[in-house]
Amino acid sequence: MARTLEIQGGAGAEVTAAIAAVVSAIEEQEREAAATRPKPVRRSQWAQAARPLERRAPMTSLEYDRMPGSSDEEDEYLPGV
Repeated sequence: MARTLEIQGGAGAEVTAAIAAVVSAIEEQEREAAATRPKPVRRSQWAQAARPLERRAPMTSLEYDRMPGSSDEEDEYLPGV
């Protein structure tokens, strides 16, 4: 953080104020960035697309044929199967 700011080249009061405001804003952003934890590194979309998809094992015929809402104690199956 600079204590003083020297502007050369004959800048007027308005230009000096604008440059000082920009420098102040940048210093504030740097302080905020230093105070927060870095975000986790994420793989690019290209790297994610190249990965094989996670495949689940197929359902067994008992799981597939089981009627919705049946309990584990009763083995209810679709009629006619």
